[in-house]
Amino acid sequence: MRELFRHRRLVVVLALLYLSQGIPIGLAMDALPTLLRHAGAPLQALAFLPLVGLPWVAKFLWAPLVDNHGGARLGRRRSWIVPMQGVVIACLLALAALGLADGGAWAVGLLALASLASATQDIATDGMAAEHFEGDLLARVNAIQVAGVMVGFFAGGAGGLYLAGQFGPRVAVLALLAVPLLSLAGVLALGRPDARKRPLVAAPRASLARFLRRPLAPSLLALALLSAMTAVSGFGLFKLYLNDAGWALEDIGRLGMAGGVLTVVLGCGGGAWLVRRLGTWRSFALGAALAGASAALWYGQAAGLWPLRVELAWGGVLLGALATGITSVAILTAAMGFAGRGDQAGTDVTAVQSTRDLGEMLASSLLVSLTAQIGYAGGFLAGVALAVLAVAVAWRLQQRAGALVVT
Repeated sequence: MRELFRHRRLVVVLALLYLSQGIPIGLAMDALPTLLRHAGAPLQALAFLPLVGLPWVAKFLWAPLVDNHGGARLGRRRSWIVPMQGVVIACLLALAALGLADGGAWAVGLLALASLASATQDIATDGMAAEHFEGDLLARVNAIQVAGVMVGFFAGGAGGLYLAGQFGPRVAVLALLAVPLLSLAGVLALGRPDARKRPLVAAPRASLARFLRRPLAPSLLALALLSAMTAVSGFGLFKLYLNDAGWALEDIGRLGMAGGVLTVVLGCGGGAWLVRRLGTWRSFALGAALAGASAALWYGQAAGLWPLRVELAWGGVLLGALATGITSVAILTAAMGFAGRGDQAGTDVTAVQSTRDLGEMLASSLLVSLTAQIGYAGGFLAGVALAVLAVAVAWRLQQRAGALVVT
């Protein structure tokens, strides 16, 4: 903890950056679908909204460019972070002027652009973190990374939904804008902290091919894909289901915000403890099992096996929060440790994260599309099936590649 305090300025800025990066994607993938559904949009029209997250999936394509280039004036990492943060701020301002649910295609386009800027910024932010910290300190910073992005996602999603229900969508976006403004001010005040501890003379240029040639890279990618699928099965449909069941927006938003807090405090905190005690693979399997239990609880309510009750809704959210936090900490701890041992940190971490985001986007679209055809009960049952598959594959991977545990 003393070392963390010694680097407090950089740690605080990193936390703000990660928090800021989660807000646009939370608005696009969590708040906007529920707002549009509340306004009468059909489920089929919402199935494509997760495509706003496509830049987070494809960012591995330009991650080597971010690793290999940087301006001299701001520094290697800040020369990417500062302009990308400016783009996010401009998009949110325009979105506030148009209206989150009233802007139509313009609102979706602005969120897609903000998502592209946030995804590019994330490459540089991860590179900065992996290059400056190692050992136990890196693990703590990684916990901040996971918690920061999740808090940002839930702030933009459930928080934005709650604020929109209380004060209107424009006020909600303007309130969320404070975080990117703070993070931009913080990174500008830092100076130039992004010089590497190790010399760059002998380091080859970053590339995806170098990542794929490293041992255990394919196993990391498989685990990343599965971690996203389990997270979606726990949280993917319950807000839409509760909206169609007649819940008020502010009540859905309040429950979603509570889920976010539980994810960060219990899910991420418990996930870090489990990884140390059980290892990456066993921790991931446990998280996937909890995701299946959450989806099964929602299935029982949607199928009429038991009535929809506030207590059961809280139980489903708690299980999903634990599952999301545990699986996220497991895969991202492995990815950051893996990248920290190489010399192209931004590219290595991004390859794993892009795979995870691809799984989340595909699973989100699949579940919403499937639900539109067979109803909420079928959608939640599909979530149970995804979780069972994730547990089975995780245990299989543990037997074949137990050496993946990275601390």
